Amino acid sequence: MSTIHATPGARTALTTTALNALASAAYVSAGTIDVSAQEPLDLIIEVEATPGTVAGNRQLMVFARISMDGTHFSTGPVSGSSTNEEPNLRFLGVLPLPTSAVLQRAMFSVAAALGFVPPHIQIVIKNDSGAALAASGHAVHHTSYVGTTA
Repeated sequence: MSTIHATPGARTALTTTALNALASAAYVSAGTIDVSAQEPLDLIIEVEATPGTVAGNRQLMVFARISMDGTHFSTGPVSGSSTNEEPNLRFLGVLPLPTSAVLQRAMFSVAAALGFVPPHIQIVIKNDSGAALAASGHAVHHTSYVGTTA
């Protein structure tokens, strides 16, 4: 009987400057990931950010909007600061920002958060740190884990 292994793909950057100086309480889309050709078992999202002078909740909230076709995504905010549609976003996790001006990094499993890996996923980040993020030094990466047999 064959054994299935989850083999990691390459760590790939989402090319974005959207997090640079992101205002407190604001949402931003960090980009869209297309894994429709891979059909991965899991997709790991890595977020790194440097906060300004933190206060309040001291965190970034990481969400997803999902699509089966790459065109029609689930609803929810991708910009601005209105929280009216936040419940429509799919929650991936929180990146704690406990210390002002110190880079923080966290990874989030899409399969663990959603129960499946959609073919297309848009990463949405809300700055809930109490201050604008630093002017630069932020990144979002992703790594697919595909099934292989041995």
